[in-house]
Amino acid sequence: MNARPTLVDVATVAGVSHMTVSRVVRGERSVSAKTAARVQAAIEKLGYRPDPALSALAAYRANRGGAMRGSVIAFLDCDGTRHSRIMLKGAQDEAAMLGYHVERFALMGDDGHRKMSRMLFHRGIEGVLFGPSDETRIFDGWEWEHFAPVSLGVLYHQPSMHAVGMDYFHGLQLAYDALKEAGCRRIGLILQQHLEVRTGHLWLGAYAARERRIPPFLFSRSEARINALRRWIKIHRIDGALTIHGEFHSEFIRAGVAVGYLNEYSDVPGASHISLDPALVGAEGVRVLHHLILRREFGLPAQPKTVLLRGKWTTPVTVT
Repeated sequence: MNARPTLVDVATVAGVSHMTVSRVVRGERSVSAKTAARVQAAIEKLGYRPDPALSALAAYRANRGGAMRGSVIAFLDCDGTRHSRIMLKGAQDEAAMLGYHVERFALMGDDGHRKMSRMLFHRGIEGVLFGPSDETRIFDGWEWEHFAPVSLGVLYHQPSMHAVGMDYFHGLQLAYDALKEAGCRRIGLILQQHLEVRTGHLWLGAYAARERRIPPFLFSRSEARINALRRWIKIHRIDGALTIHGEFHSEFIRAGVAVGYLNEYSDVPGASHISLDPALVGAEGVRVLHHLILRREFGLPAQPKTVLLRGKWTTPVTVT
């Protein structure tokens, strides 16, 4: 069996140094087009393929130095919420184990995106995490070819990029089924509209797939919620509620409605809920970003992928 061709073999055939071959393989622009073409011809002639383990090790060692280009990951805080801070902490902890440092930046307004792009580039930052947002955003003016971007959340921002978020669809169906198993027969969904939007409408889609008789109770910030909620519960004979709004808990208890919370950040300690620590989303975002940086996959992906993390149901519901 012939030995696997090496980077040095390619350099010999192309008549260049092995460092020049390495730069061509990594897609660096410091090599002239004529030399790069000669190297590519040698690669094809020999059938050379980079060893992924060695490539990863070399990149890892470079990043461990701390001062090398790409050792800092930018976390762009889109909304400044507690949810984002927890996600940032998860990203920082995971990044430290991989040899990176995550630095938080407040996202500039729409007219400042190009300025932020240039600032991060000149800082030597290659990996960018776009923090969670309460609305779909258009990231215009970015020089994407310099960055590996990953969005934290399931909103479909423009342009499209790889994303990591909670599997809201699965979570709602898990909570719905738990209420059913506990004896509920008329299960309703109660959500503030702008918070449901953050799920990419996965909560609404999952509810529609399970419940076709009862319309969801969606409200805005300005509505007189309690009276409208009471009428909705009475009209639809609700005995089970899916929500994230702990401020309504006493109202549900008064009406004899069992409650399943769709995340753990309610105002009701110990309540039945879907649990997924946002720090896990931040950590997974760094893992995705790490592999993009190792493979030098900068720019917008041709086929964006979304990684969805599933939460767990805790504290079984008891219907009284």
